Amino acid sequence: MSPIRQDFLRIWAMEKKEKRIIGITGGVGAGKSTVMELLKEDYGAEIILADLVAHELMEPGTEGLRRVSEALGTGFLKEDGSVDRQALAELLFHNQAARETMNGILHPMVWEEIRKRAADSSRPLVIVEAAVFDTAPAGFFDEIWYVFTDKEVRIRRLMESRGYTREKCESIMAGQDTEEQYKSRCSRILYNNGGKEEIRKQLEEIFIS
Repeated sequence: MSPIRQDFLRIWAMEKKEKRIIGITGGVGAGKSTVMELLKEDYGAEIILADLVAHELMEPGTEGLRRVSEALGTGFLKEDGSVDRQALAELLFHNQAARETMNGILHPMVWEEIRKRAADSSRPLVIVEAAVFDTAPAGFFDEIWYVFTDKEVRIRRLMESRGYTREKCESIMAGQDTEEQYKSRCSRILYNNGGKEEIRKQLEEIFIS
């Protein structure tokens, strides 16, 4: 256990605070995974990824997949009954009504599952990463943080780490929320144009100072 985490848990226990639940959001390439990695390593945070929860709720035999299939048909399923992610992505990209229908089914289920996992966690800090928080339960989060990174830095990271072209990076970013939209929903901004130490210092100011 790192000294930072030891201090954090000691102070938390002394102040007798309840479990703290924080949301993390930001655009593609912003480095949210780096922030969550440090929160887990230095502060022992429980990490919950909304996208991963949604995928789990769409596994064969689940209530989520049954309800989505009833609403949208089975054209996006493989022969073994599992989801063909590419086929589903194509359907949702080209059909706004299908996208809204699926979100209407899955979002409440995803947030209910996240709520359960957060409640069951024995850790004093729970981090939930999600692209959209509009359908989250009212009052569920203590804070929502926006990981901000300059556009050119994000593009460079995506080109280096994922092999994307500049055109693909800009196309993905154009479909996401703007900087102003992210900021309007968040209570704190983490700046991530540098490396891990830049984030680590900001986290220390939040939790330790």
